[in-house]
Amino acid sequence: MSDANEYHHQHGHHEGDTCQCRSATVTVGQTLDEMDFERGIWSAAIYNDIHRIKDFIQKGDVDRRDNGGYTALHYAARHGHNEICRLLLDANCNVNAKTKGGATPLHRASMMGHKNIVDMLLRSNAKVDLQDEDGQTALHRSAAKGLVEISKSLIRMSNDLKSIQDKKGRIPYDLIPSGNEELKRLLAI
Repeated sequence: MSDANEYHHQHGHHEGDTCQCRSATVTVGQTLDEMDFERGIWSAAIYNDIHRIKDFIQKGDVDRRDNGGYTALHYAARHGHNEICRLLLDANCNVNAKTKGGATPLHRASMMGHKNIVDMLLRSNAKVDLQDEDGQTALHRSAAKGLVEISKSLIRMSNDLKSIQDKKGRIPYDLIPSGNEELKRLLAI
């Protein structure tokens, strides 16, 4: 009998020929979808990995979607990665790609306060009046966060955004946090 087996027999880990030892094996809890995500263009966009993004662009993989319908541009816009956004836009990615919930990269950048990216998306012909599944535009999102400068950029493209109602009948003005008088003046109809 080996030293390990002898130890287990002497210390009660075996009954007869049946091993009662606990496995020290660590299981990996990552699904195939999660591993695909980590290896994909989306994680490169999140982590601002310019070299990997360039590799994906070279392969023509700029508009690939994850399980939620998000593209790399959605992630880069949300995380404020200017250079990644520029590279993706220069590679002719879909600036108006919608997730399963209807969010566009403009929605994501607007709600996170990334004005440089909002302006970059607008220069790349992002549609300002697209609504998500809740009926909200990027202006609804920026108004709800109290973001004056982003709201200005959006209404510069279309003043009509101020009167678009979401599915609850709210216009962007209705979502402004209390005390933000500058934004209330800006979005008043």
